[in-house]
This record gives sequence, structure tokens and C-alpha cells, in this order.
Amino acid sequence: MTTVRRQASRLMTRVVARAKPVVPDRAWPMLLTLRSLAGEGPLVGVPSFGSVAVLAAHPDDESLGCAGTLALLADQGSDIVVAFATDGEATRGAATDAAETGRRRREEATAACGALGLAAPEFWGLPDGALPSRIEALEQRIGGLVRGREALFVPWFLDGHPDHEALSVALAGAGAALALEVWGYETWAPLPANRIVDVTPVWDRKRLAIAAHVTAAQAFDLEAALGLNRWRSIHGLMGRGYAEGFLAAPVERYLALAASVRHAPRSPNHG
Repeated sequence: MTTVRRQASRLMTRVVARAKPVVPDRAWPMLLTLRSLAGEGPLVGVPSFGSVAVLAAHPDDESLGCAGTLALLADQGSDIVVAFATDGEATRGAATDAAETGRRRREEATAACGALGLAAPEFWGLPDGALPSRIEALEQRIGGLVRGREALFVPWFLDGHPDHEALSVALAGAGAALALEVWGYETWAPLPANRIVDVTPVWDRKRLAIAAHVTAAQAFDLEAALGLNRWRSIHGLMGRGYAEGFLAAPVERYLALAASVRHAPRSPNHG
């Protein structure tokens, strides 16, 4: 960080701190965005993509990880396509067999997308819990999904679930030659965020989307994930409202970072 930029960052931080008692609430989003641009922390603001692809391993990943941001993008008129790699038919605790569970989860995912203002999603029908063994099929599907899109929202590469992480492995074979940004979102594991989106204005719609996933809620209380959005507000919103965090980068840089982590030697304490 240059001396000039460091000085600008300190100045903006002081301005924000001193302005806190007198600035109207409606002015805070812009002020906090300016502070983030001047500093070293995550950028705060809503992306302006005209065309977006969203990939989830299971129905409910999208609602937990990036529903608020998708609702904001939809309100801006963005062209958004959502795809689910599996139907979530292996849901733990489900009271129905796999076929019926998958059918219900497809219906619930469609309802969740509707609550966010999105079109009906795609369902690829790959086996729930077995995506690491279906990398080639994923590569082919992902290539078609992202072609012509400005950005891809996908579970980040260390999200802590084999199916989630398989999507990033497949992306490496499908998207390296494409010109788009990747926005990794979090569901199972917090990420090192470099983008923060204030989703407070659409918070009710995010909760409606999550509530639509009735079958997934048989496995665990999905609303527990909302605590992460409250915590995310500490950085860019001074603890006000709710935010979603992302690890975002051009596809080449994102995949290089994912590869460096994936191929890093394990410490003796972790096998």
C-alpha cells in the first residue's frame, strides 16, 4: 500500500468515525462504500453485473449463501440463471424416499427463486453426495452455464462439503478460458471476504427464500446460517443490519488461488 493511499485510508476512516452521530441512515451505504475503496478491507457495495450465473450443489445453498445479493441484482434488472447440480435427494432426516425428497426439493428451490424475483432454475440431476466422482459431467454443464455471463456465483473452494468443493474443481476444467468474475459464497465455512454486500433492504426476501426449503430444514435449522449475515455486518456496516460476504476475483486468479490451496502440503497435525 502506497503512502498516499495509506494516508487517504486513515483520513476516510476518521471522517466516517466523526460523521457517525450526524449522518442520516440513508447516507451510510455510500459513505461506507467510499471508506472501503480507500482502505485495505473488503469492498462494500452491490455488484452491477448485467448477466449472472449461480451454481449450487444442492437446493438451499443459494438461499443461504447469496440470496440477498441475488435479490438486489434482480431488482437492478440483471439476467440471472440458477442451476442446481443435484436435487438434494440424500437429505438427512427426510421423511420420504430419495425420489420424493428430490421432487420436493426441486419444488422448494423453484419457490425460493421466485421469492427472490428469479426465473425457474435448472436442475442437472447429478447424484447427491457423489459430485466428486462426476467432475467431467460437471465441467460440461458449467461450460454451458457460464458462457456469455459476466459472473458466476458458486460455493467457495473450501466450503467444507465435498459436493460444494467439487464444483470449484470442475470449474477449473470448464472456465479457465472464459472471461468472467467468480464470486465464491459461503454456506458451510466462513471465507476470507474481499466483497461485502449489504442485504438489509431485502432481508425479508432472503428469509422467505430460506423458509421455502422445508425439506432441507428436516436436516438442520437453516435459519442458524443467518447469524453469519449478522456478523458480516460488523466490517462494512458498523454492525447495522445484515450482509453477505464473498471471495471474488477474475476466473483465472480465482482458480489459481483455489489450486494453490488445494495443492498445499498438509501439516503433520492434519494427516
